[in-house]
Amino acid sequence: MEAGKVYTLPKLPYGYKALAPYISEEQLTLHHQKHHQAYVTGANALLEKLDKARRDNADLDMKATLKELSFHIGGYRLHKLFFGNLAPAGVGGGGVPKDELAHAIDAEFGKFERFKKEFT
Repeated sequence: MEAGKVYTLPKLPYGYKALAPYISEEQLTLHHQKHHQAYVTGANALLEKLDKARRDNADLDMKATLKELSFHIGGYRLHKLFFGNLAPAGVGGGGVPKDELAHAIDAEFGKFERFKKEFT
């Protein structure tokens, strides 16, 4: 397998206790180390399966294999985005969005307060 294809579990930019009381240490650890790791493991296994089939000149059900690979890579990317958008209290973040995000929210919802109302 090419080195650039291997997925690894990204390190969180904060500790497992940092999001309490909103997300407990136990919940964050489980979600990161088990759930997110499962996407990493699944994507790497499928990439290895593809490489092996190519080396052995074997046939695969490509539609099913690529659908499953898409599932794992999508889960990996969404979780990486999710964890990167969380921050401990008092570290910055939160509040009224600025710049491009603020413009997009205003265009879709009219104002930030309406956005919050719909998602609360």
